[in-house]
Amino acid sequence: MPFLTGGGTMSARIQAYDWSSSPVGRAETWPPSLRVTISNMLRSKMPTYLLWGPELITFYNDACLPLRGLRTEALGQPLRQAWAEIWDVASPLVARARGGEATYVQDVPVWIVQRKGYPEETWWNASFSPVIAESGDVGGVLIVIHETTERVFGEQRLQFLVDLSTRLRGTSDACGVMALAAKMLGRHLKASRVGYAEFSETGRSFTVERDWTEGSTPSFAGQYQVSDFGPLVESELRAGHTVHINDAQTDLLTAAANIATQFLRTGKRATIIAPLIRDNRLVAALFVHQSEPRHWRDDEVTLAQEVAERTWTSVLRARAEMALRESEARFRQFAEHSTDMLWIMNADTLQMEYVSPAFERVWGWSPEMLQHRDQWAESLHPEDRESALQTTERVLRGDTVIHEYRIVRPDGSMRHIHATGFPIFDEHQQIRRIAGIAKDITQHDGSTVYVVDSNETSRRELCLLLQGASYEVKTFASAQSFLEVAPVLVPGSVVLDVRNPETGELTIPREVKVRRSSLPTIVIGEARGDVAVGVRAMKAGAVDFLDVPYAPEQLLDALASAQATIRERAERDQATERVRALIAALPAREREVLDGLLAGGTNKTIARDLGLSPRTVEAHRARIMERLGAQSLPELVQIAVAAGLQPKPPDG
Repeated sequence: MPFLTGGGTMSARIQAYDWSSSPVGRAETWPPSLRVTISNMLRSKMPTYLLWGPELITFYNDACLPLRGLRTEALGQPLRQAWAEIWDVASPLVARARGGEATYVQDVPVWIVQRKGYPEETWWNASFSPVIAESGDVGGVLIVIHETTERVFGEQRLQFLVDLSTRLRGTSDACGVMALAAKMLGRHLKASRVGYAEFSETGRSFTVERDWTEGSTPSFAGQYQVSDFGPLVESELRAGHTVHINDAQTDLLTAAANIATQFLRTGKRATIIAPLIRDNRLVAALFVHQSEPRHWRDDEVTLAQEVAERTWTSVLRARAEMALRESEARFRQFAEHSTDMLWIMNADTLQMEYVSPAFERVWGWSPEMLQHRDQWAESLHPEDRESALQTTERVLRGDTVIHEYRIVRPDGSMRHIHATGFPIFDEHQQIRRIAGIAKDITQHDGSTVYVVDSNETSRRELCLLLQGASYEVKTFASAQSFLEVAPVLVPGSVVLDVRNPETGELTIPREVKVRRSSLPTIVIGEARGDVAVGVRAMKAGAVDFLDVPYAPEQLLDALASAQATIRERAERDQATERVRALIAALPAREREVLDGLLAGGTNKTIARDLGLSPRTVEAHRARIMERLGAQSLPELVQIAVAAGLQPKPPDG
């Protein structure tokens, strides 16, 4: 076969092949069209096939050899027999070429089973051209092919990363970032399971809160020991190397029998683990699991690495933003429940940006009324005003200052304030805001008595009697004047003389019963033997009724009893406020777990509702009990309910 001289390996094979029993016959009988086409094909640098005759007998050149790999010899065999897995794709194109029509296809997917010993998804460009024989008919089909697998997979990887970045922009919480990335990567790779593992501070264990699975594979959520990986895998991960295992039963990294068994038992016969190293410590890893053996391509491993790095950056950003939001929310919750007044002021304009609700209770003003430092200054006791304003100037210059001053409330009462002021610096160390905490340190032991009596003489007599017993007395001539300021009065007892209609009769105990519980009312009146008068007073909300004439000791005994009640209630309220502040300061996830416990949920049901593992819920529950000082679940529920927390109604 002189026309095959210099044709390389396939030239030698064609010359050595026994063509006597082949449909194309011996080489010396081949028509010139076949000889010329084979000669040109063998000299081509592109992978080229020639199919000759109705039987589509196969010839190919040296450039095809790497593509065929471990496959059996195809020379001299019909195409359908020589390369069965491409027949469904190639046969219609071959038919068109045999009909005289040349075709060209791009990026055609073909599954190849035997080229490298494992199934491969490949992509190809190919041209199918008719070869005209001497008779003028189509004698064969010339196929020139070019593999585009690497380019296609590269484009798919880049497109996936673009889509992932786009989708992640709309996800603001860390759990959502991980869940979305795991779902998208799992579907893209057609994997069994994808998720994130977070490693403990000690590095000895890791936790998977949630993961994505294709449906039939069980979740991997839970807590595990790093030693379960085996020493070789653990060493690779701590060094920051991505691990990919095609089959845990045969891979050297999992050669130890107990390690391979652990991998198979947990459904990760094949796996990719992309570690995330921060500050020289293994903090997390993205894992991709396959329940059966799988050969991971290099581009798949690279993609897992890129997704791990990109999404973890998003996770950290989302957690920082969530922490900031939760911090702001906890601040507001704490401030709204705190018995102390918290405030924030713009350092440039001296405008108040935030004033907590306690301001109204302590100052007697609505928080909306305090818009500027000058308005706050108006509430200061004249003797303390200058020093308090000088203290504010020091804070504006950057000092943290602790000081005390007095304020005068709208009703004329005075309160002592213990205050801390401090600057708030921005990222450039400039003071943009100042803030502070103001604590009412006035003693509210119930020693204040509010006398309501329209008769000036009897009002003066009562005032002298009570002041002689060491009570602080404030007098009012009518129920209306008292009720106007009652909401902001410090706790104390009310002595109401209803003998004169101008006083307002039993209006005060009725209103106080509805509005306030820290103003127990003692009614003085003339029953004249009619028990019903005292009964009406008690039903209206009075804690005691004194019939005129009465002994001074009777009034003082009634006041002592009321004062004891005020003190007991103040102690209970203080304890309740402390618990409310603790609950308000709980992180969002712990608050959700607490709500679930109050609704009667178990660790398992709460875990299911919140998308967590039962172990994670158990850990949250332990931290909640520690924060609130509860020794048992019933005690925890009792403390929360006593603080006014109610179970949330079920959805729907």
